[in-house]
Amino acid sequence: MSTSICDFCSEPHVAWRYPAHSFVAYAVAGVVGQSVGDWAACKVCHELIEAGDRSALVERSLNRLLETHPEMRPDEAELRSELALLHGMFFAHQTGAAAAPVYRRAYQCD
Repeated sequence: MSTSICDFCSEPHVAWRYPAHSFVAYAVAGVVGQSVGDWAACKVCHELIEAGDRSALVERSLNRLLETHPEMRPDEAELRSELALLHGMFFAHQTGAAAAPVYRRAYQCD
């Protein structure tokens, strides 16, 4: 069983992975956040990516974030902009087409 979530909207049912180079996602007050390797995508986000609908992808991501964290609603415009930038960095670092996710077993039987 996978514990992966969609890197775009946090949906718990990952259906695809997108190969990508690692990149620095943000640097704020001396704290650096890095995106490491492939990105996971749920079925809906995958369909939006494949359709080239980046704006709908941002809106889905934003709406899911605000559902989980309604206290962030006053920052909605800034969050939308930041998500668009982050997604843009993903697309700039994407290295190939979507593929089935790779699941690793937490244990091994011999």
